[in-house]
Amino acid sequence: MKTKYLLILLFCNVYSFSQTEGDYKQDDIVHINVSQKQDLVHGYPDYSDINERAIECYNKATNILYTDTNLAIKYYLEAIKIDPKFIQAYDNIAKTYRMLEEYDLSIKYYKKSIDIFPNGDVAHGNLALVYKLQNKFEDAINEYKKVIEIQPNNPEGYYGIAGILAFKVDELELALINAKKALYLYKFNPPNYIGDSYAQVGLIYYYLGDNARAGFNIRMAKEKYIENNLEQVFKETFPSSMLIELSIE
Repeated sequence: MKTKYLLILLFCNVYSFSQTEGDYKQDDIVHINVSQKQDLVHGYPDYSDINERAIECYNKATNILYTDTNLAIKYYLEAIKIDPKFIQAYDNIAKTYRMLEEYDLSIKYYKKSIDIFPNGDVAHGNLALVYKLQNKFEDAINEYKKVIEIQPNNPEGYYGIAGILAFKVDELELALINAKKALYLYKFNPPNYIGDSYAQVGLIYYYLGDNARAGFNIRMAKEKYIENNLEQVFKETFPSSMLIELSIE
């Protein structure tokens, strides 16, 4: 079995719902309008009677989320005070605390979101990430399983589980099953980061000692990264020694 420091590099840098403005793969921040047509796409319930003042506070917070975090928190809290069932506000304040590495507060607000809307796959997926950041891997896997239960065609749950299991030598086969399922689902509506999914599958094959399949998937990852103007991400993910071994230029 090959050493796994490269695998750790990939799954620390790539997995979704990233934390900072500079990361290329961010969980979506939604600006809400009264009709909420855009917001419904992201799996939130249709609260057609959301208080307009709460929406105004929410959008003010979202506009400054990365530039004035403390003020953004105040606006989100004000939105929640006006409308205690404002799920998006709970999710975004939880994201903000996650960015600040205040994980207990992040968990608190994700759980409040879930209490109000148990089928919130956004909250479950992001809560999984917080647990992962705390090295609470079983809790993270349980949340990813809830994402799959709520949204069977959402690849993020499978991708997240694969990213955790790939750290365990005796779980690589199960990690591969989940990674391949994620890739299969991403192909139906491939986002910019489908390259990450090919990379995940490729690296798991690499650590299973299957260089042929590893090479194929990593070549696909390179192609997708380049297509989405993320070639530098590919270069930072795969060291030249691995690419040479797999005959990838």
